[in-house]
Amino acid sequence: MHRFKGRVGLCAMVALGVVTACGGSPDPARPAGEKQQEQQAASRSGEASPGEDRAVTWANDYCGAVSELVRSVSEMPIIDASSPRRASETSGELLKVMVGGLDRTLDRLDNLGAPPVDGAERVRRDAVATYADIREHAQAALSELSAAEGPEASRDAVSSVRKPLDDLGGVDLLAGFDTVPALQEASRQAPACRTLTDADPDPRIDSPGS
Repeated sequence: MHRFKGRVGLCAMVALGVVTACGGSPDPARPAGEKQQEQQAASRSGEASPGEDRAVTWANDYCGAVSELVRSVSEMPIIDASSPRRASETSGELLKVMVGGLDRTLDRLDNLGAPPVDGAERVRRDAVATYADIREHAQAALSELSAAEGPEASRDAVSSVRKPLDDLGGVDLLAGFDTVPALQEASRQAPACRTLTDADPDPRIDSPGS
């Protein structure tokens, strides 16, 4: 499991150059065979096609979205069990940070550009469902903490924090990428994805207490 200990800063906005045909619109008089030869030559020379660039940009934006959650986890306080009151207070602080990170991740996933390849939308949709479910449990635990009255109720509420933490710790941050070869290849070129996979090709979060 990849342990994200220190704050993992998001990569700065990277201007990914899109390779386009030289100047203006294509010349309709040029033979199709000539165009195909040029495309093959470009491929052999290592130049990416516009479609490949779109996949890299999309993957980078996706990884930037989940990096919001990584950053929030690095900012979560440790639950202080020195007293029931402190355990309740610090659990509430932890959940607020978690919910905030999940909100930012979900917002960015909801605003990703058009899927560049078949399968990309499925990956995005599954991630949204996963993070939305974790957020729902985290918010429910936070509400339970806020409503708890008395030591016993507070202890029960603090115990409810475990589920969203465990769920978060089990998430593969790039889940589904390995089922879409074009996305998996794009993630190897996307700076934000490389930050996540630098120490582990299957990055996960070790959340506080998980």
